[in-house]
Amino acid sequence: MASLLVPPVSVRGMTCLDRDAFVTAVEVPSLKLYKVTISKFMPVLKKYLLKIRNLKPVQTVDDGIIIYLDPKVVTKFEDITETDRNLLKDQYKYFGKTQLTLKYENWKSDDILRSVLPEEIEVPTSFSQVGHIVHINLRDTQLPYKNIIGQVFLDKIPNARTVVNKINTIDTTFRQFTMEILAGDKDTVTTVKENGITYQFDFSQVYWNPRLSTEHMNLLTYMKAGDVLYDVFAGVGPFSIPAARKKIKVLANDLNPDSYKWLQKNAVINKVKQNLQCFNMDGRDFLKSIIRNDILNRRNDNATGTEHIAMNLPASAIEFLDVLPSWFTEQEIEKVCSKPPIMHLYCFVKCAKNEDACAMAKSSVEQKLGCTLYSDFLINVHNVRDVSPNKEMVRVSFLLTESILKGEEPAMKKPKIEDSTDTYVDFSGTNSNSCMSYRDKDNNGKKE
Repeated sequence: MASLLVPPVSVRGMTCLDRDAFVTAVEVPSLKLYKVTISKFMPVLKKYLLKIRNLKPVQTVDDGIIIYLDPKVVTKFEDITETDRNLLKDQYKYFGKTQLTLKYENWKSDDILRSVLPEEIEVPTSFSQVGHIVHINLRDTQLPYKNIIGQVFLDKIPNARTVVNKINTIDTTFRQFTMEILAGDKDTVTTVKENGITYQFDFSQVYWNPRLSTEHMNLLTYMKAGDVLYDVFAGVGPFSIPAARKKIKVLANDLNPDSYKWLQKNAVINKVKQNLQCFNMDGRDFLKSIIRNDILNRRNDNATGTEHIAMNLPASAIEFLDVLPSWFTEQEIEKVCSKPPIMHLYCFVKCAKNEDACAMAKSSVEQKLGCTLYSDFLINVHNVRDVSPNKEMVRVSFLLTESILKGEEPAMKKPKIEDSTDTYVDFSGTNSNSCMSYRDKDNNGKKE
């Protein structure tokens, strides 16, 4: 009879899942109560209860109620505090040990894998869930056990129907990675709900990162109805669709034909087609033609609102800044910068723990631009997320001023921004993830 609440040692090294092999008998401390209204005693008992999957720690039996207790907390009756013992003293029949039979369904996934994998191999615990698909990234040492790992994740993660493992890095052209299906259905077309919006796509053909859901909404706080969003690397629409729902005009582009297809479909699903135009172009061509022409047309029409250019391709978006020096003629630059557009550029930064990722990202953008992002032009530098132990994803948001479009150091002069934008820049506003802060006059100076 096992003395610890772990699967039997005989499962060590298993490579083909045998669920029956996880059956084991254990003894746990238990408390027998007379037939009482158990709800009255749950505030006292809950800190002692045995918590195991698919096991009710409080069960009614013919002559009373039996309470299964956690052996890591209670081994004898005196381990229950004196105050709690006094509350129970007139209700309990006896304290003792009860034999339980635990099965595969009682164990958590990490308990199972910790018992199966060799002790020197780390148990995979992190994963992303994209609709019905569970996405894991296995290390080389874990690959011999990939099928059993996939099956355990499939069994234990709610609503999972497919488990996939990434087997190479993200392709920089179409932002997709090669994957292998470890367990479950072969169907990789999935539906995801994020921030109240429905997205549908083939996960094997497009890029989707559920860890960016907060940033998808963060960027939207910079925009209001009547603004324009140019989404240069739109994917299936996680920035574009929410913006279009906010009555923002959106021109969204992606080079990947599959992303373009699902972007169009998601515009229909979310009923925002009237506010969203989709393009299937190279990002540089999209900047040079579609965005350029639309900005110039808006200036000629004296259009209200602010233009936002989102560049969410962190592996290489910074390289696209070479478009800026020849983007507009000198005469056009003066017209465009009468109300400067805002660029939101995402990049990866490799840095040690004691280094400032935001400062490094700002410096990288400045080096590519050939000029300094002074506080008058810099709206926000935001640390979006940790990608790996020495890699951060950062967003740098800045005004496309005359000096930036010309690639030269500016005179220290605040750029003119029409009141209709309702925005200004404040260097003093900071938070734990940002170097600069963007504020809105309608919020009386409160940070978004």
